[in-house]
Amino acid sequence: MSLRLRRLTAVDLPAVAAIQNAAYLPIYREPAEILGSRLEIAPTCCWGAYGPDGLAAYILSHPWPAATPPAIGTALNAPPVVDNWFIHDLAIGEAARGLGLGRALVRRSADAAIALGLDRGDLIAVQGAGPFWSRMGYAAPPALPDALAAKVASYGPDARYMTARLAQLLA
Repeated sequence: MSLRLRRLTAVDLPAVAAIQNAAYLPIYREPAEILGSRLEIAPTCCWGAYGPDGLAAYILSHPWPAATPPAIGTALNAPPVVDNWFIHDLAIGEAARGLGLGRALVRRSADAAIALGLDRGDLIAVQGAGPFWSRMGYAAPPALPDALAAKVASYGPDARYMTARLAQLLA
């Protein structure tokens, strides 16, 4: 399958929502308007992989204060100046799995984040994705402050907060 990477646009949001709905449990599904708020605040950090049938995979990410992940289903406004990059969502369509798109999209988005002056990142791994993120260079801190632990718990019972230095993701 021949795929190319390009930045997402608002036109892509219905396809993003469709992939999200197929990839994630209902607790993680968000309407296109919510997903679009990530694209609005950081258009250079949101990428898609496109094939002959359209969008096959995507990443939504943006600058966000470290250790303060937004609640699921929250529309975002631009944050204050920060040095942290938050991966909101990475999803690969069924037909495109196993092609290395996750790594390619993370790297492309991390490049964009570095260009914005960001040097570290965090995310909440869900649905058993912790091992993937570990292979990418993310690690779970040994302990979380109570407020962050409560926020992570709101993402579901298997959610894991993970952090990385962006330069490690590109090595």
